[in-house]
Amino acid sequence: MSSMKNRKVMVTGASSGIGEATARAMASLGATVVITSEREEDLVQAADRINKEYGSVGGSAIPLHVDFSKPDQVADLAERAEALAGPIDTLVNNAGVGMRCLVGERPMEDTRFLFEVNFFALASLCTQFLAKMTARGTGRIINISSAAGQFGCANMSSYSASKGAVHAYTQALRVEARVHNVFVSEVVPISVRTPFFDRARGKAYRPLGVVITAEQVANSIVRCACSVRPVPEVWPYRPIRLAFLANVLAPGLMVLANTRTFRRNRAGHQEK
Repeated sequence: MSSMKNRKVMVTGASSGIGEATARAMASLGATVVITSEREEDLVQAADRINKEYGSVGGSAIPLHVDFSKPDQVADLAERAEALAGPIDTLVNNAGVGMRCLVGERPMEDTRFLFEVNFFALASLCTQFLAKMTARGTGRIINISSAAGQFGCANMSSYSASKGAVHAYTQALRVEARVHNVFVSEVVPISVRTPFFDRARGKAYRPLGVVITAEQVANSIVRCACSVRPVPEVWPYRPIRLAFLANVLAPGLMVLANTRTFRRNRAGHQEK
């Protein structure tokens, strides 16, 4: 991959999982990375690991504690990040939370919390950094959504909706930002092997089917950040696109197939 020496990046949700893997990969290429999370102790430890491993090649991590469920902590985050690192040229919006439950099983406050973290915080940061990047005449924004945002998943309706909002928002922002020489990309992972599932609200669960690693997603993000002309959408696991094509061409058949799978998984869960 290309060098990221002298690049200044902010990665949200970077105390573990995809965020930490992305920060590590970028620091290994010489970038200065502001990493954020609500888990302050884990965040500081992640920054220490990155600085020890990649300081010799010019890479570094700067921890910045923030709770993305609190709008007042997000409102000035761009200013705080740039006060620590200087002008940020790449924003990676990765912070997010999950929730597994049937519709109506959890209080509406949980859905509002989910949207606050997964969508509204992201939209706030896009707004803040777009203004700064427009003034500088250059910049990159990379939003991490989910395959669940393009194809709603039973048992994950609120999560799917929040990521669907990220998908639509990113599509619109991409066009508006392009005229200012700011490039906006969306990375669309499937289930990833990270602590994300342990921290999700609602029922405990493990992903079914194909599961990829945080490093696979991080590599896709870094390639996007380093490319001369970032592509609009990046799919770390490309075969999943066939499912979306099938949903467009034969949505009725997909409903039948997914309902059958949902019933089978539900019956199996009840037997345990």
